[in-house]
Amino acid sequence: MDANNMNATPVTPTPENAQAGGNPVPVTPAPEPRKKSSGKFVFFMIGLALGVCATAVLLMAVLQMRGSLGKTARLEGDGYDTPEEAVTAYAEYLKAGDFEGILSTFAMESFEENYSVEEFYDRIRAFSPGIATSGQQLVMLGNDSVLTSSVNLENRRAYISSSVFRQMIVPMAAEVDDEELASTLTSGITFIIDDDDDLETLMEFLNSDPKVENIEIGDFLDKSDFDFDFGKALKDYNKYKKKSWGGDIENICMELEIDGDDYILFMTCVCYDDKWYIAEFGNYFSLACGISPQAAGLCPEDVIEDCFK
Repeated sequence: MDANNMNATPVTPTPENAQAGGNPVPVTPAPEPRKKSSGKFVFFMIGLALGVCATAVLLMAVLQMRGSLGKTARLEGDGYDTPEEAVTAYAEYLKAGDFEGILSTFAMESFEENYSVEEFYDRIRAFSPGIATSGQQLVMLGNDSVLTSSVNLENRRAYISSSVFRQMIVPMAAEVDDEELASTLTSGITFIIDDDDDLETLMEFLNSDPKVENIEIGDFLDKSDFDFDFGKALKDYNKYKKKSWGGDIENICMELEIDGDDYILFMTCVCYDDKWYIAEFGNYFSLACGISPQAAGLCPEDVIEDCFK
């Protein structure tokens, strides 16, 4: 062996490194290929950015929640420019079956803030824990506690829901053949269930369609349309109501057509801060016409036709 090749690194002959004659030629090992970037770093940065954004959104939501803690949305709406607009909105919400919309037409928080219980009791000169004013129970209206305010508003809401139910009964009662049940529905007296036939009659009524979706809004009436000599009575009534409610009062009467039949809707409206809301169901004119409070201010027109000129 050549002495110059004593320290050479042995190489296995291959077709690629063999010279002519078959003698192997030393080959320097090729460097390993450089690995291509897998994009993991880019995805990491994108994920990090998204995480920061999500954390910021969550933090803002928490801060907003803490800022609104203890605050609740007002039940009443923004009010209306005229009392007629308030009653029109009520009829439209009734037709649409939107109870939250119905609530928004009433003085809710404004009622609690402005109604004078003292004026009410000064007028009736009597007190009982079960006594109601404007159709609802009041619990120490002047008390500023959160619980008192919440209870008053819930009583107000209950008054409105029960009155809407009683209004819905009025057009339904017109379709009832049983005279005893029909009388009960219009007067508020108790219907006695003597047998299965009475129960069947009642359930047939309760499952019937109130047909309020067929409401058509008509014209408004005023005191000149009624055949009454009001004298000072109407003025005194409005004066008393204004003292109790703490705002101007209007007695609104609207013609309605429900499923082809004519009705009159009687509502009392009150004004707070130049905006009108519905105060209560019924008004001075419904009282003058002898309409039962059970009807909640809704009456077939032919029942009271003698009240008009």
